[in-house]
This record gives sequence, C-alpha cells and structure tokens, in this order.
Amino acid sequence: MKQLTAQLQKEHLEAWRRKRVLLLLLLFVAAGMMSPLFAKLTPEITKAALPEGSSISLAAPTSLDAWGQFFKNVSQFGLLALVLLYGDTLAGEVERGTLLPLLPLGLKRKSLVLGKAGYLMLTWTIGYWLSFGICYGYTRYFFDDQLSRHLTAGVVPLWLYGLLLCACLLVTSALAQNGLQSLLFFAIFFAGTLLLGLFKRIDAYNPFTLGSNNAAWLAGTSSLKDSLPAVLIAIFLLFIALWWAQASFSRRLI
Repeated sequence: MKQLTAQLQKEHLEAWRRKRVLLLLLLFVAAGMMSPLFAKLTPEITKAALPEGSSISLAAPTSLDAWGQFFKNVSQFGLLALVLLYGDTLAGEVERGTLLPLLPLGLKRKSLVLGKAGYLMLTWTIGYWLSFGICYGYTRYFFDDQLSRHLTAGVVPLWLYGLLLCACLLVTSALAQNGLQSLLFFAIFFAGTLLLGLFKRIDAYNPFTLGSNNAAWLAGTSSLKDSLPAVLIAIFLLFIALWWAQASFSRRLI
C-alpha cells in the first residue's frame, strides 16, 4: 500500500510539472461550458451564415441538444487528450530508463502498474464529473424543459467507457517499446472497436457502445436495461485489461 500511495503521488507530481493536469482540466472545463452554449447559439449562428433574405425554419434548441454536444465534446476533447497525454504512461518509463534505479530498491512492478492505473482513472473521473457539473449548471440555466429525464442512463455509461479505455491504454503501453508505438497499438485497437459497432445485432453485448448510445439512453428512445450485458462485459474487460497490463509489464525486460 505504501508503494501504491507513493506511486500515485509520483504520478501527480510528474503530471503537474509537465502541465498535463492543467491542460486536461482546461479541456474538461471547456467541454462542459461549450456544450450548452453551442447548443443555445447554433440556431443564431446558422441564421447569420445564411444569405440575406433566406428563410429557414429551425427547431428551438433543447436540453437534449446540450447533452448531445456534451457527449461529443467530452469524448473528442477530454478523453482523446487523456489518451494522447498518457499514451506513454508505462512505455515512456522504459524508454527514458527512469525505472532502472528504482527496481533494485524494491519497487514492485505490480504497484507501479496499479498506481498508474489508479491515477489515470482518477484523472478521467475527476475531469469527467467536473465537466458534467459545469454542463449541468449551464444546461439548467439555458434549458428548463424537463426533457433530460434519463440523465443518469446517459452519463454513467460514458464514464464507464472512459475507465475501460484507460485500462486498455495501459495494456498497449505495457506491450509497447515507446510512447509512439503505444499510441499506434491503441489506435489499431480503437479502430477494431469501431468495426464492432457495424454489427448491430451484438449491440446489447458490445461494451464499446457505452460511448456511443448515450444520446438515445438520455432521450429515452432506447433503454439502458437492454444493454445491461454490455455494461457487465465492460466491467469484466476492465479488470481483465488491468490484469493483462500487470502481467505483460511484469514479464518484460527493462
């Protein structure tokens, strides 16, 4: 436990010195603020972009539009930035040789991997729910329409999806020789998850739909209960990925 705590402190100190924490916080805050603002202003922006004299009827924006923007922004900005900034979380340690003095002193590789996993998931969790809180406040201010009655069903699966991707990122980083290779492995893996989405018959069992069906669950046009197998499989794969990252890193030569 002492090594795990020390590893978490080390990760935070390194992320702070390299300005990773500040950058991520800014991106998550921006995603939370921009989502309802963009939804509110989109009709006005569209009208201003039309030629003078044009007549077009636009539907009034609702809270569903704001949360739809949130799902896109927090994935495209927050989660993508997290992957890019921490793609070398394990491979970078090996590439820079920073572990060589520590392993002979008793640093356990298990503690190292679990510490990095804990910090990565904690960073995602804090950033995600911070962004959610900001978006919630602005959405309630701009859109008091009571249309987002299934908010939990929309936002919790995306959080779980982010945790799963964090665990998978650790696997690719544990297998890679450097940060660039880790990102390449992760890009190949992510492309595979997108291909799975083409097979609609397995959506109920596909854990990676937790990051794409959020708008439907929020609006109530689709029930999260139907995707309960995907939720359970996502949790199972999360622990499998953590075990795989730990086992792979424990066997590699440094």
